[in-house]
Amino acid sequence: MPSRRLPASRRRILAMLGAAATGVGTAPIAFSSARAQAGKTGGGTMVVALPGDVEVINSSITTDISSSNMCGQVYSTVVRLDDEGNVQPYLARQWEISPDGLTYTFRFFDGITWHDGKPFTAEDVTWGLWNVNRKYNGPASGLFEAVEQMTAVDKLTAVFKLKYPYPPLLRGLAYFNSSTIIPKHIFDTGEDPRKNPANLKPVGTGPFVFREYRKGSHVTFVRNPKFHLEGRPFLDRLVFQVVPNEAARALALEKGDIDFIPYYAMSLAEVERLKGNPKVKIAIAKRQIAGQYMAFINTRNAPLNNKEVRQALYYAMNRDEMLTKAGFGFGKISAGPISSEQPIFYTADGRPYPYDPARAEKMLDEAGFPRGPSGNRFALRVSFSQSEAPLNNVARLMRTYFARIGVDLKVMGMDPAAWRDSAFRNWDFDLTMGTYATGPDPAIGAETFYICRRIEKIPGRNASGYCNPKLDELFAAAAQELDEKKRVALYHEATKILAEDVPHFWLWDRYYPVAFNAGLTGLPGDPTGYGPFDQTRWIK
Repeated sequence: MPSRRLPASRRRILAMLGAAATGVGTAPIAFSSARAQAGKTGGGTMVVALPGDVEVINSSITTDISSSNMCGQVYSTVVRLDDEGNVQPYLARQWEISPDGLTYTFRFFDGITWHDGKPFTAEDVTWGLWNVNRKYNGPASGLFEAVEQMTAVDKLTAVFKLKYPYPPLLRGLAYFNSSTIIPKHIFDTGEDPRKNPANLKPVGTGPFVFREYRKGSHVTFVRNPKFHLEGRPFLDRLVFQVVPNEAARALALEKGDIDFIPYYAMSLAEVERLKGNPKVKIAIAKRQIAGQYMAFINTRNAPLNNKEVRQALYYAMNRDEMLTKAGFGFGKISAGPISSEQPIFYTADGRPYPYDPARAEKMLDEAGFPRGPSGNRFALRVSFSQSEAPLNNVARLMRTYFARIGVDLKVMGMDPAAWRDSAFRNWDFDLTMGTYATGPDPAIGAETFYICRRIEKIPGRNASGYCNPKLDELFAAAAQELDEKKRVALYHEATKILAEDVPHFWLWDRYYPVAFNAGLTGLPGDPTGYGPFDQTRWIK
């Protein structure tokens, strides 16, 4: 794709973005069909579609997907994963784990600087990971429960002392949605990091430097000329453009106004149409952090505190039809809490729940919930974020299935922020649905949805209120087991218990289509979920 001169309108916009002071504004940005593009080695601007505005740009304090994607550009993690899931250097150039699994020693690259020019040190790692997660109960707090102490022994060396072996720790440090390293000199104020202004003016060590945030419009990053991984990034500029409407996103990609639709903004309904455009490529992102469409069940209240009722409702759902009609076939029917996209730990050897409405009716009768004079047994509510387009169709299908067995279901599509507050901070739901990433290891992601001590009013925790001490014991043993075969066996046993107890409805394991300009190459395979665009470039 040859370089070309931008039209005057686009030049003015990009000049404005390049010169603008860091801060929050309100002016919109116009789309343009032309873009400065260089040859095989770099240059140019890439525009990424966002389905909605962002609350913060700091994944160490939030689980918001859009925020985490941007964090992957501006922040770094201690290590990173390649497309095969192997641990690779990032901030750390090398590491050692003691034979007993209790001591981790990390040695960091020399000469790394924060984007404001301050030197990066090992103390940024130890202070950030410890204080944000342990003191303020950040998203990675569960990852560091095994850690007794983090010490910066010198400017470039950090030592983690563990209370017990915890094999998931190293891969967990590659997870952008929890383990990004934030600057101590900015966040060490004595105040809650969630209230720091830097959450919308991020200063990181990553391949791109934050330049501007315009509320409801865009977030702009520029190349980090001092990035410590030699030769990267290739792009000059990265713009995350808010495009709330899914059809508008697809049209903007076809016109060349945007260049990349990430999986979390990709309308499955638009995939077939985009496939026919030679200027667009469709791919399935390779993800080590598997995702599932699933529904939390509020097990605190009748009738959902009854296991037989939960099982009956599971039998009532035609999940094959859900996947076809709502998921457009991009996935595989879930067998339990561990996705088939995590083949090491996955097992289908649990209680299956094929579509069987007659069995569901019989189970509800036997559980003491017969049909009343109206034909209904009881009423339920299902809530979800309207930003998750497939869930609108899932909810409507679920209402149809439940009506067949005498259960009245109220569908409640909500604004994303209102939904998060309602479901995860107030626990005001019967069923609540979403896409949930289960982390690069069950001990990091999956277990937090089910263990007793994670019944907390925080997104990404056990909002169902489900508690089974036997399951807790299995998860605890699996997390500490150094023998991988034994770990796998423990997770298989845990899967069987959960499939029997049904604290969630696991709908399908999600495949992740992305769409992008055919002139781009080097897009991340996304093994940690929200990888940086440090190797992305324009090609001729």
